[in-house]
Amino acid sequence: MAQLKATYKEILAISLPLIIGNTAWTSNGVFDTIFVGNLGKVELDAIGFASIFYSVLFMMGFSFTRGTQILIARRMGELNKHEVGNILDTTMVSMLAFAVVFFALIKIFSHEILGFMLTDQRIIEKCEVFLDYRIYGLIPSFLSFVFIAFYSGIGKTTILALSVAVMTFFNIFLNYGLVYGKFGLPTFGIGGSGLASSISETLAVLVLLGGTFYKGRFHEFFLFRFKKFDLQLLKQMSNIAVPLMLQSLAAVGAWLVLFARIETVLGADALAISSIFRQLILFFTIPSWSLGSTANTIISNLVGQGDFDGVRTAIKRISVVSLGFAVLSCLIIYVFPHFCIGVFTSKEDYSLIPMATKMLPVIFVVFILMSFTNIIYNGVISVGDIYIALGIQVGVVAIYIIYFSIMFKMPFVNTFWIWTSEWVYWVSILGASLLFFRFKHLKVV
Repeated sequence: MAQLKATYKEILAISLPLIIGNTAWTSNGVFDTIFVGNLGKVELDAIGFASIFYSVLFMMGFSFTRGTQILIARRMGELNKHEVGNILDTTMVSMLAFAVVFFALIKIFSHEILGFMLTDQRIIEKCEVFLDYRIYGLIPSFLSFVFIAFYSGIGKTTILALSVAVMTFFNIFLNYGLVYGKFGLPTFGIGGSGLASSISETLAVLVLLGGTFYKGRFHEFFLFRFKKFDLQLLKQMSNIAVPLMLQSLAAVGAWLVLFARIETVLGADALAISSIFRQLILFFTIPSWSLGSTANTIISNLVGQGDFDGVRTAIKRISVVSLGFAVLSCLIIYVFPHFCIGVFTSKEDYSLIPMATKMLPVIFVVFILMSFTNIIYNGVISVGDIYIALGIQVGVVAIYIIYFSIMFKMPFVNTFWIWTSEWVYWVSILGASLLFFRFKHLKVV
């Protein structure tokens, strides 16, 4: 059905395949950490930092296509299916161009960039080895984002779960084989993990492409016509996508600065624990991020219909579902703390588990705050106030950096207190988003 009503049935129908798919997608980074973490502490530190470094590019591409998703959902709400194909084609050409540029920059300047942010040469060298192979996954990743935006925008997300199931299987198989030299494959060590992720992402995009033709979406939505490049449409897309890219760049960039400071000030153990917590946050907040994407689709569709009264109802209902998943995540980690933390550590580093366990309360608060704050903030984005959303993000990131910069100078500083900066981040986002809905009228781009 092209026009949505924000029922709980619709919310779950769109979000559950996204949650399953994003769980598998995020598992790329999780399994990278699991397999590489067993090589030693230096490799664990390197994979943690290199993954954040790579995710800066990853999130820029993903954020651009969120603009595509919003436009497609809006056209579906307006019952303008015939315009969807041109949006997708324009996005695909743009994303390929971005991917090629980013690929070249990382290949040429990765050593200089890493050397600017890190001090330990052993970690820098391992990061370079990982990125040398991981960067080949950038082009298929960017193409996958285009299809994710398309299927999320039209509210048909089941195929996304299938594609990432294929990706996850091959990522686990190839990680084990290439990192340790199993199944007759050569031993690449940390580089094998990067290569495994790149190959599995390529297979995932092939599944999405094949499914698009098999299901007849090619004809239904006038896809892959590649008529004259639509500069006006690109400008319209950029008005939404560029602020979203800058938001993600600000958020992930702040995390990159934080981890670099942790390594410099608190040392390798603190960096290893922080890498573990990063993976816990990325994995267990997948439902929240997936429901944020669901909010983009449903709210943008409602805006396309002109149903502004339904927007607040949608935000409330999606927030309730997101909060439920967050509570469940906290319970799982609370009941199985050693298992949840232990999968990200090597045997020689099991001493980190008791230290990490003591910090779990700070992560639980992050889960709860993020669950509904992320939905409300995506509501700001979806109704069309992109530059206000960007202003909120930039302002909050500034507060976030100021806070942890002050904390690093405190005599009592430790990993626990540094991670309370996440509380400051999400409370600030929540406050600013609530003020927006309190004092601003809804408007459409």
